[in-house]
Amino acid sequence: MKPIFVRRNRIKELTGLSPSTVWRLEQQGRFPKRRKIGPGCTGWLYEEVLEFLRGSEKVS
Repeated sequence: MKPIFVRRNRIKELTGLSPSTVWRLEQQGRFPKRRKIGPGCTGWLYEEVLEFLRGSEKVS
């Protein structure tokens, strides 16, 4: 099965987190790391984002 990637605008819709909060959580190892999709293009694996949402702690 081909992996499904989520781009930055969809991450905000799915999580309600701002881009700066996502970046901070990534740096802390508390949010899935971005993957390179193509030249100048990154995204997150949809399954990893769903896993984060299922087990996420309250983030302020």
